[in-house]
Amino acid sequence: MAFVVKSEIKNDILGGFSAGIVTLPVALAYGVATGLGPLAGMFSAVILGFLASIFGGTNTQISCPTGAMTVVVAFIVAQEVQLAGSLAKALPVLVIIFALTGIIQIVLALLKLGTDIRYVPYTVVSGFMSGIGVIIIVLQAKDIFGVYDAPYKSVPQILGHLNYFIAQAHWPSVLVACLTIAIIYLFPRISKRIPSSLAALIVVSVLTYFLPMGIKKLGMVEMSFPHIETAFSAEFFNSETLFRILLAGFSLALLGSINTLLTSVVADKMTQTLHRSNRELFGQGLGNFASSLFGGFPGSGATACTVANIQSGGRNKLSGIVSSFFLLIVLLFGGPVAAEIPHAVLGGILVYIGIVLIDKKTLRKMSRIPKADNFVMLTVLVLTVFWNLLYAVIIGLIFASFYFMKKMADVVETDTAKTKVDRIIDQVIASFKDSEGFERRVLVKNIRGPVFFGFSSRFLTSMRGISDDVRVVVFNMSSVPYMDHSGVRTFIEVIQFLQERGVNLCFSELSPQSLKLLKGFEIVPNMVRENHLFDSVEECIMWLNEPGHIENSFEEDDGLIIPPAFTPNGDGINDEWEIKNLQLYPKATIRIYDTSKNLVFESTASNKNWNGELNGVLMPPGEYTYELNLNDDKEEDRTGSVFLFR
Repeated sequence: MAFVVKSEIKNDILGGFSAGIVTLPVALAYGVATGLGPLAGMFSAVILGFLASIFGGTNTQISCPTGAMTVVVAFIVAQEVQLAGSLAKALPVLVIIFALTGIIQIVLALLKLGTDIRYVPYTVVSGFMSGIGVIIIVLQAKDIFGVYDAPYKSVPQILGHLNYFIAQAHWPSVLVACLTIAIIYLFPRISKRIPSSLAALIVVSVLTYFLPMGIKKLGMVEMSFPHIETAFSAEFFNSETLFRILLAGFSLALLGSINTLLTSVVADKMTQTLHRSNRELFGQGLGNFASSLFGGFPGSGATACTVANIQSGGRNKLSGIVSSFFLLIVLLFGGPVAAEIPHAVLGGILVYIGIVLIDKKTLRKMSRIPKADNFVMLTVLVLTVFWNLLYAVIIGLIFASFYFMKKMADVVETDTAKTKVDRIIDQVIASFKDSEGFERRVLVKNIRGPVFFGFSSRFLTSMRGISDDVRVVVFNMSSVPYMDHSGVRTFIEVIQFLQERGVNLCFSELSPQSLKLLKGFEIVPNMVRENHLFDSVEECIMWLNEPGHIENSFEEDDGLIIPPAFTPNGDGINDEWEIKNLQLYPKATIRIYDTSKNLVFESTASNKNWNGELNGVLMPPGEYTYELNLNDDKEEDRTGSVFLFR
């Protein structure tokens, strides 16, 4: 984990500066959204970003306040303020919760549980993030409409009284918010070098400065640390308060960890590196703990900021440090400028962020996703928006676990079937002339059991470790009874990774449910062509052994494909020796002989496939020779060997 690489210092500085520019408007907006003020958002971005960059396990990660964490923090702040009577009196509990969040993340790292956190099902994450997006959008009503004294604070209350906000609307604020959103969407057509949210912040703030319209602004943001009024006492630590603190701390720690590690995976894919999960959680925990002591609130790895860093050249920890120092300079000297930023501008930026957080891709493909996955996702989404976002995740995990256990209980498989498949594969490959070369260039990956959310991490790790000599990977799916949405996403990542390395893909023995999902997500035919799907793994490896099928990048082959072996075991898989595309030669005849040159099969007009029998008697395993007379003046006749395995 390099802090500085001399040849990359310039790119790291540029990447850090770009990430800082992207972080600035969202840090201010998220700080306001939590109810703690813009200064809290800046403290979090500076302190968390700095310490997570130094001690974390992802070189290019940029950490700061994020949408999901902000909504949870805002919920906790509102709850504690309501119980305490004021923000000043609620601060002791809030500081403990935020500090506990960091401590829990450090403990998770020390217990080496970082890799296990990624086992949270994607359906739960998708529903929660979409719910967070909806909450962020709805809660901007007071800033968008300029109605700051509205008695309606919660999402259900706001949605139920939208007519109130429209009737009381301050239309200049609505205009400013709409202009902000429009600039964010349209500015990338002019330039992609400057973040559109920053462009909107600057343009609209300058416009409102020269055209006063009575719009509420942030006001002077002075550099100061929070003052905690209430002293700690024995009475303060009652069982009810301790339960709230523990629940909130664990919820923030779990959410922040998931969010961070998902962003780390994105960074890995973009930089072709591999992050260290436990070290990353340690850095996040340390940053969140320190941030809480100086008036900040917990954040996590931010995908948008991390991507901006990488796209601008950032590759080492220096980039994250530069981003934090840029924000510190703004924090120290930018107070008078920040005072002129209208609340409606920040509201517009947050509406855009809320729209981005909604998992629109998954929602559009709901008809192609298993009904149970849709049920879990929608349940988490609805409970997040209308009830309690902390309990929504817990209930989603319970539903997903019960559903998974039910599917596992429905699966019946025997070890005998597995060993039989492996034995047949070995026999077929051993019959090839260059069996060692084939095994070096072709990897047969036998997938066993359900392909679900717990499958992703181990599978990705194993595929990253394949030999550089491998040119083709065959996924034998004969023992896969079920595949879910998360499993499909895993295959997409694996296929993209392999194809970037120039490795071709084949699937064999896909179940109807798995094939339907692969087609529903357009893996087939966009990433893997349909002629690379085989009914059996034996058929697949026989096809690959044909001249040119490994080396020629799987170009279309309209010629004859003569299998070197077949397995007439009565299992419905490769039970007949069948020459592919033989219909192109309607006059062709086939004769097959045993080792004593005795004729054991002769084709007829209606039957050109050999089932391994002679007059109803099973022929013994071994090598047989064939004569193929095409009766075509343009084509030569063929002779060769075919192996029979039982």
